[in-house]
Amino acid sequence: MKRKALGLFSGGLDSTLAIKVILKQGIEVVALNFKSPFCRCDTSNGCDSLIKRIAEDLKVDFKVMYLGDEYLEMIKEPKHGYGKNLNPCIDCRILKFKKAKDFMKKTGASFLITGEVLGQRPMSQYRRALETIDKESGVEDLVLRPLSAKLFSPTLAERKGWVDREKLFDISGRGRRPQIALANELGVYEYSCPAGGCLLTDPTFSKRIRNMMDCNNLTTKNIEVLKLGRYFRFNSYFWMVVARDEKESNKLRSLAGEEDFIFEPIDMPGPTALAKGRLDEESKSRCCRIIAWYTSKDEKTRVKIKYQDKEEIIDIEPIEEKVLNTLRI
Repeated sequence: MKRKALGLFSGGLDSTLAIKVILKQGIEVVALNFKSPFCRCDTSNGCDSLIKRIAEDLKVDFKVMYLGDEYLEMIKEPKHGYGKNLNPCIDCRILKFKKAKDFMKKTGASFLITGEVLGQRPMSQYRRALETIDKESGVEDLVLRPLSAKLFSPTLAERKGWVDREKLFDISGRGRRPQIALANELGVYEYSCPAGGCLLTDPTFSKRIRNMMDCNNLTTKNIEVLKLGRYFRFNSYFWMVVARDEKESNKLRSLAGEEDFIFEPIDMPGPTALAKGRLDEESKSRCCRIIAWYTSKDEKTRVKIKYQDKEEIIDIEPIEEKVLNTLRI
């Protein structure tokens, strides 16, 4: 009987190699790609289409699972804490493994494979963390890590003879040379996210998310806005993002809801801003003055700001730079 495996697939080098290694043993593989609100990869940078194309090259069935509100609840208070920034890597893997275990039943997969390499990541890929992840997600003995398999006890798939352990590997550590050599051997030349795909590992973005959590504003829609531009927080109930270029200006306009506010200069080229929350006169003035600063870069030149696509035009001086810096996160 031909066996089937479910492979956790990011499109990166390690997960691509893991699937390739198992395919060469005659195992059918379904590739499961998880998306969260914090993925760097999206349709705008072409990464989604690249991942799909890699799966097509591997000739595997490709599935995508989105983790939204459930993921947000997890990051607010992760049982195993955060990494260097706001990355809850262990709890993230536990959530994904639980979802993968449920998905195995739907696909008829007998075991699970991942591209994890022992010791590659300091928080989630050392031995004790991997054991914790497997145990708490309920996939002990079901998870095969082909790139480091020989550094672990044989799993169910190896003991049953579904997979030949001698054709697996003993790669460990943070270096990439063994994987690159294996990729050349197996003919794997295209893969995504070489520097990691999670925004929660980014210090600046993590500060934005922490501020959102502190102000009870963390939603999937707000996260999409936070991925753009320059972020300003006025108080616990009002914030805005100022675009850095025309592309971001267009994106912010597309993300604006009925209760949101759009500010942009007229008569002069400058950025669009999207603001959210309870807008009072002081906040409206600050929004306009910030837009004016990024439009003129001169604290004395008055700028006309159009508010909310209405006839209301506000003629105002730019904010002082030192005040602007106290509001920006």
